[in-house]
Amino acid sequence: MFDMFNEENASTMETNYSSTSSTASSYNTNFSGKGFVISVGGSVFIGEKPLADKISDFCSAINSLGEFRFVIVVGGGKTCRNYNEAAKSLGANNFELDTLGIATTRLNARLFTYKIEKAHKKVITDFSEVDEIVNEGRIPVLGGMAEGQTTDAVAALVAEKLGFEFINLSNVDGIYDSDPKENEEAVLFKEISFNDMNFLVREKLLVPGQHLFVDPQAASILSRSKIKSYFLNGDHLENFKNCLRGQEYKGTLVDEIPDHIERDEPVSIEFERVEETDIPKKKLVRKRKVVEEDEEIDPRDIDF
Repeated sequence: MFDMFNEENASTMETNYSSTSSTASSYNTNFSGKGFVISVGGSVFIGEKPLADKISDFCSAINSLGEFRFVIVVGGGKTCRNYNEAAKSLGANNFELDTLGIATTRLNARLFTYKIEKAHKKVITDFSEVDEIVNEGRIPVLGGMAEGQTTDAVAALVAEKLGFEFINLSNVDGIYDSDPKENEEAVLFKEISFNDMNFLVREKLLVPGQHLFVDPQAASILSRSKIKSYFLNGDHLENFKNCLRGQEYKGTLVDEIPDHIERDEPVSIEFERVEETDIPKKKLVRKRKVVEEDEEIDPRDIDF
């Protein structure tokens, strides 16, 4: 039902949208600036119901950043979880739950198209459409794309495809050495390497129920193409704008820099290790919890 609504109404809106020459011409004035793919966490903008005021403020921030190119990828949040819980109780299997999750992310994504001035009014469902829309100076808005894939992974793939930088907006200030909601002494990393990011993801996967700042698939995509990535709090929009404009900001940068986190295990050879330097390393101290044989890691614990 969601997909039918999306296609039928979007085609009508798109026809009206493209027929207004004065509006269309305004889209071709600023489309050569630096590009960012923003993974918008449902945890920030979708509560028990969509948080219209927060969505409006974010869209206004995007409208004020006309010097940049954007792609917006919207997560599911509680809408996705609520529908999945209901569907699971009714007998849906995991594939069907993923399909339902994709529909909810696209429903959430539609809300952002109403307020973002340069937004393409149809929620994008095909990666091949993104390039042309960006080149025309408009902003593609996406939700989920395929079963078994989070919206973080979608955003990482689009960033890889376009050569854009990646921004993750969640309900925490960045990447910490432990969960800041459970540990008041958790340390925020100002910047870490791709090796460090993947190490932290692996560490968190060992503990069931741990909040993952990004899912393993997205981390792998960002790492293989060395995509400069920022992890920020979506509630702090002035901070978000400062980050994009190269000003002082609070958050975590993931980039090609030396590793800072000491580890007992070797780094996976999947990614090229950065040469050692004299930069002091940060020791990551954590009580390790062994996953019992009958415990399963639920990918839906990822907050996307």
